[in-house]
Amino acid sequence: MIERIEDALRKLLSDPSAAVREAASGAMDRTRAKQSLEMHRARIRVGGVEEKIRAIQTAGELGGSEGVSLLMEALADPGAEVRGAAVRALAAFPHPPVLKALWEMLPRERGVVLGNLLEALGASGRKELAPHVEKFLDHPEPEVRSKAVSSFARMSDASGWEKILAKAADPSESVRAAVAEALGGWTARP
Repeated sequence: MIERIEDALRKLLSDPSAAVREAASGAMDRTRAKQSLEMHRARIRVGGVEEKIRAIQTAGELGGSEGVSLLMEALADPGAEVRGAAVRALAAFPHPPVLKALWEMLPRERGVVLGNLLEALGASGRKELAPHVEKFLDHPEPEVRSKAVSSFARMSDASGWEKILAKAADPSESVRAAVAEALGGWTARP
């Protein structure tokens, strides 16, 4: 089947329509990436940081079950930079197994990775995750608090907005800026 798909895409690459050629080119790239899945998996397992990050970016662009499986594997990497990149890429795939894996990482992460986790969970908009994100509104690191404010605002109900308003007096300017951004996005919910 893959040969037939590639053959059809090759023909579409010379279509008179620029939109069709562009779509075919992107599809051909994704098809080739799927064929080299094991190469990307090997890069994530044993490559250098730069190789791992490139493989993560490719997996994010690839999407689907193949890309998500590579990204999920990268969550176990010992390097925070690699885990952080994988979390950022997984934000685009808020499926229950992905959200569960991200939520389970919360207690053991710090710094940038923790901030990325909060952003990814917030991007899902899943209200049931709000209590888990709320815990980080008082985190000692200002950057984590600011990410928690932004994320919590995306999943909060009316009582949650009171907690966001309370952060307007936070000593950190990044947290106050996150509060201002969040407040600008507030809308009355039916």
